[in-house]
Amino acid sequence: RRLKGLHQITTLKNQDVVDEFEPLEEGLEKVTETRSLACIIIKLSKDSLDTADIGYQAPLDESLVKEADPEELMRPRGGKGEGGGKGKG
Repeated sequence: RRLKGLHQITTLKNQDVVDEFEPLEEGLEKVTETRSLACIIIKLSKDSLDTADIGYQAPLDESLVKEADPEELMRPRGGKGEGGGKGKG
């Protein structure tokens, strides 16, 4: 969906997560595993954001945005969901 005057900053980052596993049997040592998770952060605002940020996206030209009435926004958009598909059952 498109909204008029919506500014966006997209940021990608990696975060290390450390998992520790306790042994089920006595006499064994604890196992530690570090893994890196990729994250995407999308900040949306009707107010102006930092235009110097490398992930900044300016609002779309208002001529490209069609206003939607509130009732239209509440209706399901279709796609994958309940019913209509071939599945078990």
